[in-house]
Amino acid sequence: IGVPLRSAVLTHAFWQSHFDGQARVVGREIELNGDRFTVVGVGPSGFQGSTVLAPDIWVPLTSYARGMVSDETLRGRVNNQLIMGARLEPGVSVGEAQASLDAFAADLAREHPDVYREFGLLAVPASRLPGFGRAYVAPFLGLLFGVTGLVLLVTCANLAGLLLARAAGRTREMAVRLALGASRRTLVAMLMTETLLVFAAGALAALLVGWWTTGALRALVGIVPVPLQVDLSMDWRVFAFTAAIAFVASCVTGLLPALQSARADVVTDLKSDAAAPRRQRMRQVFITAQLSACLVLIVVAGLFARALGTAGTIPAGFDVDGVEVATVDLAIGGYALDRGPAVAGEIARGLAAIPGVERVGYARMVPLSGGGLGLGALRKPGTGPEESIRTDWNVVSPEFFATIGLPIRRGRAFDATDVAGAPMAAIVSERLAAEAWPGDNPIGKTLENGDFRPGREDSIRTLTVVGVAADAKYRWIGEGPAPFIYVAYAQEPTREVNFFLRRAVGSTAPLQPGVRAALTAFDRNLPLVTMQPLTAYADFGLVPQRLAASVAGSLGLLALLLAGMGLYGVTAFAVASRTREIGVRMALGADRATVVRLVVWQAARVVGIGSAIGLVLAVGASQLVATLLFGISPLDPITYGATLAALAAITVIATALPARRAATVDPLRALRAE
Repeated sequence: IGVPLRSAVLTHAFWQSHFDGQARVVGREIELNGDRFTVVGVGPSGFQGSTVLAPDIWVPLTSYARGMVSDETLRGRVNNQLIMGARLEPGVSVGEAQASLDAFAADLAREHPDVYREFGLLAVPASRLPGFGRAYVAPFLGLLFGVTGLVLLVTCANLAGLLLARAAGRTREMAVRLALGASRRTLVAMLMTETLLVFAAGALAALLVGWWTTGALRALVGIVPVPLQVDLSMDWRVFAFTAAIAFVASCVTGLLPALQSARADVVTDLKSDAAAPRRQRMRQVFITAQLSACLVLIVVAGLFARALGTAGTIPAGFDVDGVEVATVDLAIGGYALDRGPAVAGEIARGLAAIPGVERVGYARMVPLSGGGLGLGALRKPGTGPEESIRTDWNVVSPEFFATIGLPIRRGRAFDATDVAGAPMAAIVSERLAAEAWPGDNPIGKTLENGDFRPGREDSIRTLTVVGVAADAKYRWIGEGPAPFIYVAYAQEPTREVNFFLRRAVGSTAPLQPGVRAALTAFDRNLPLVTMQPLTAYADFGLVPQRLAASVAGSLGLLALLLAGMGLYGVTAFAVASRTREIGVRMALGADRATVVRLVVWQAARVVGIGSAIGLVLAVGASQLVATLLFGISPLDPITYGATLAALAAITVIATALPARRAATVDPLRALRAE
């Protein structure tokens, strides 16, 4: 490959903030990571790329500058770090494009079976979250939409019950209006207008709350270690969506109460009270729906809360506390790959001299960060491609295991003898040792790594197992046991290095200033890319569970409160409507305990039906979120038991006052009442 074109295109925002929007910036030379680039253009205003990432500058993929993609990565068949985009020709569907990709993938699999036999090519519409990002975020967003929808359902059911109760109190009014000549259509329109006004006020309040919460969301986006382009503005689409939801919800909520009120019988309702059986039944239906949705919300929130609690007790396999991770990219400093071991070792010695640091190790990958590393195919000697071993890798220093507290079960850790030119050494996890050599001592065994295609035998290298490390959590805290292999950094150097700093016991002083000073003393052009505690990496993997637990929990408590209010309203209204009946029962000899049981039984029946329906729905919902749970079953008995106990407590609280009122009814006054 010839000399690459080192050109750059600036984003409009970067052009404005760093070059004051000067037109003569085109053709100007700038320096990136110590290499010179020529500015050839500026992007349009508002455009920062096709994904959620928000870069400041675009450069060609083949710049081959410091910190950029290398030619080795671009040519490597096992590297899958790049996303390819294409614009389809007019009239070509995604399905047709997928068929062409399938044929191409089949050709690749025939030509390179060791690499492509288990992989394919997938064509999907362009997205701001391409690849695994969309697969990870979409279910979580779906969960949040589902939780919010359930709360909206509870609120609508509660409001519908209130509208029914209000309509019951206006029975005579509706009958008078009909007697004076009003049509039933006019009554429905009047009642629906009243409901729409209530929802319009709620929509305005929701927009105010949404405007306030976007500030908090922007603050959350700001703490992400990479720049993100997320549009949180309240534009016309937000207003239109809110208005549409409010209109649909008002129609769904108010139509049935309005129709019930418009069905008034003039002669009967002019003489009746508000205890029409059909209205009572309809209110009970609404409170049953509230309780069902409420139970689903509380179960989901309880499962996530239990999963988070369990996460704190799941052993990572190493000591997460007291370790800070400082990331350095040697490519930015212009260091060649073969200088990596010497440079990383010298930096580690400088970091170890910082006050409060007990030990320093380094590695390519950070455990629990969600990512993985592959260094090519792996197999036992004498086996074919179909028997290759699928495993994640890490490239580590000899001090890595002691620094993070990862035990070596058998053999030894890496040492000063594991250097370039010496036989390749490897440390395998207990899981990999058990799968590769069941019942046998793996120390001294060998593995082959490289390109196993015919004619590429010269790329194959032999790794000798010198130790067995304890099984640990590698990508995230909720994963199951997985095979893993470590190789020595001195024999497989990389230019991105993560330094692990173990704090001395009792040390609480911030380490970042000392780390920056040590790097500046070593090379002022070598920046600290990121630095954060190892616990932060573990916590970051639990962000979906934390958000889901907080959102579902807070909204679940709100739904429980609304359901309790609805149950109280239905019970109190029933007691008020049945005052004569209660008086008759007491006049015929019923005692107060009997009256209390009557009221409580009516409420308990509604709660029982709602709970039964809610349990069925909760079981289905828990299966949908099972992939986000770990350490507990989607049918966790503690969560379901606590939820039912909470509903039972709400039932007792909501029915206590109406039952007490019923028990204190004076039979004489009740029988004389009109």
